[in-house]
Amino acid sequence: MPARVDYAIYADSDLSILTIREREILILKMQGLSTVEISKKLNCCRQNINALLLKARKKLDNPQTNPNIHRRQNIDYTQYADCDLSILSRLERIFLSEKISGKSYKEIAEQHHSTITSVGTLLYRAHKKLDNFYD
Repeated sequence: MPARVDYAIYADSDLSILTIREREILILKMQGLSTVEISKKLNCCRQNINALLLKARKKLDNPQTNPNIHRRQNIDYTQYADCDLSILSRLERIFLSEKISGKSYKEIAEQHHSTITSVGTLLYRAHKKLDNFYD
């Protein structure tokens, strides 16, 4: 039988690294609800509750080694100013050119009616393509 977990130890933890559902379940657990009570309240099975609690605990217990936590690299995009961008897609070229000129992800996203995530993804792809091409 697994040892009981004292969920109160997570009260001062940074819960922002958890998914919304993991956070919701962990907070209910910290409030003293049982797995059965949480499953009834959220209309899902106990196994799902237990799995999400385990994921949340792993993330909180060892946040630095969690592969699901992405930290944006500080990439100096100006290093690509003199590169041949013809290997990139049209949007990758546009976004990279604007990033080289000093615009933020948010500014690029707003100008092109896109999302910050899409801008980041396209810049990341451009960065990887150019690095592999020029290495």
